[in-house]
Amino acid sequence: MRDFFAAWLGTLRSPLLPLLRRALATSSSGSWDDPLSSAASAVEAHFQAHWSGLDAAARQDPAQVIAAGDWRSPLELPFLWLGDVHPSLLTSLFRTLSPSPRLLAAVDRVDRRIRASVPAVADRLRRAQEAFVSAEVAGGADVEAFLEELKSVALVANRLRRDVLSELVAAAGGYQAALFLEALSRFVLSMHDPEVLRRFDQCRAPPAT
Repeated sequence: MRDFFAAWLGTLRSPLLPLLRRALATSSSGSWDDPLSSAASAVEAHFQAHWSGLDAAARQDPAQVIAAGDWRSPLELPFLWLGDVHPSLLTSLFRTLSPSPRLLAAVDRVDRRIRASVPAVADRLRRAQEAFVSAEVAGGADVEAFLEELKSVALVANRLRRDVLSELVAAAGGYQAALFLEALSRFVLSMHDPEVLRRFDQCRAPPAT
């Protein structure tokens, strides 16, 4: 997964994000021409491919995916939920673009879905953990069954992320969707930017002696 994620970031950094920026810069204000449509669709598909990759990893090692693998940057960790960005980060990022009242209403609907879904997924994970602990104390937990439930939790979490992105892009449509995808790409890449990580390290407390 480390190699996959590094390659995924590299492709997002170049050529996908520069192509999207160039299409935004050369499009008529608010227009949705073919170059912009193609560039935005490619970025959205790239994020969907990332979550499909996480699905594949979860089927092999769900515990590592849920716990955030070692391919994550230290700055990225606070933004993760069950292996990747929290779905509400997507709606929060969308709101920074000063959307119209119509789009804000659409984002509110997506947020309500997130608020209903996230606790349900978290409760499913909690129940799996409690069952494992109880069985282990009683004499031996079914590790295979526990990992199977972890896999299901990871897949549900990724499906929620995929659906939220698709709903936001569809609600925004056209030029606004492209702006959102450009902002999302910049945010994700900033979590791995050497200069940002250097500033992050400078703010961390030194190890206790």
